[in-house]
Amino acid sequence: MSGTDSSHDASVTAQDHSSESAVYAEHEATVQEAHAVMADPVVPVTAAPVPSAPQPEHVAVKEVFQMVGAMVFVFCFAALGFNAMYHAGY
Repeated sequence: MSGTDSSHDASVTAQDHSSESAVYAEHEATVQEAHAVMADPVVPVTAAPVPSAPQPEHVAVKEVFQMVGAMVFVFCFAALGFNAMYHAGY
């Protein structure tokens, strides 16, 4: 029984590895092509400056529009209340 095992092992170890080396060479060529196609990532040393806060004149204009809108809302709400009081008979 040991004779059949050894002869089987001998045939397996006696195989030619040229097909493995060809596959390995193809793999290496594919990896090199992939590296050539893909560009290395470039990380900038300093980022572009980003304004951290809006400019003061833009904030002032925005606040003015908000204030005018709030005043119109309050005026309309008061006019609605006075209209309701008028129709209620007060």
